[in-house]
Amino acid sequence: MPCFMIMLIAPLLTGATPYAGEFQDLGAGGRACAMGGTGFAQGVDPSAIYFNPAVTRWLTRSLLFMHAENFGGLVKNEYAAVIMPRASTTLGLGLQYLSVSGIKLTTLPDTNEPPGADNPPYAYDTVGTQDAILYANFSRGNDFLGWGGNLKLYYRSLSAITGFGGGLDLGGTINLEYLKVGIAVRDFVLAPLVWSNGTTETIAPLVTFAVAPILPLVRINSRFSLECAIQKNIGLPGFSIRSGCEFTYRNALSGRVGISSTGFTLGAGFRYRKLFFDYALATHSQLKNTNKFSAGLEF
Repeated sequence: MPCFMIMLIAPLLTGATPYAGEFQDLGAGGRACAMGGTGFAQGVDPSAIYFNPAVTRWLTRSLLFMHAENFGGLVKNEYAAVIMPRASTTLGLGLQYLSVSGIKLTTLPDTNEPPGADNPPYAYDTVGTQDAILYANFSRGNDFLGWGGNLKLYYRSLSAITGFGGGLDLGGTINLEYLKVGIAVRDFVLAPLVWSNGTTETIAPLVTFAVAPILPLVRINSRFSLECAIQKNIGLPGFSIRSGCEFTYRNALSGRVGISSTGFTLGAGFRYRKLFFDYALATHSQLKNTNKFSAGLEF
């Protein structure tokens, strides 16, 4: 199935910009991010909108809020979403907001001379960047199969330039009692991003195939979940793999670990009736650690 999707999309990629969609890569939800950023085959909260729009088919009516301090607080990442299931159809709405502040702009005392001890660079101003993504989610299915999509709107402000755009995510899932399978295509068929200087970028699709076996541990009233995802950015060579696992006791306390393309992850979750809280720590081989906190409510 992933190879078929890649063959289907590849002829449409003329002009795609390989890294144009990286502002979407920071993830959503403490649970999924603690499991290596895996939520493409299984999901239990509205962060599923971000990972695979079809997974919302299996969710109950709920809302989620997340705050993340990425790379030691360098990048702030906020996410909020709500899921509203109706019979065989689910509707959802999500908003992700990223910001970076305190970026120094530098110049030289004498711009006609090279920098040096007699002409040292100095900061004359600080600026920030902002990115916002609005998701409108729709999914349908039966007890076995689900499919769905996200209509997305982008806003990007890089201080000196701003941009608007839109995209379409597609996804499908297979829902078995002890096994979940998912495929998601982010930015199916080139999402355009139009900048204020008149230039246009197109975001290359990201294809993900994931499997998630679930092992019930009835004797200790617990369960063990595992998910492994293979990803292919159509505009770049090679594949990436991310995986994670979760142990849940009495549907109340959870521990999680995972591996992503940038390092290992871990976290914990707590549920009390219809309230749930999750924390994720993500490491990076070159940057500082990331801390993510999310809370949600089923209603």
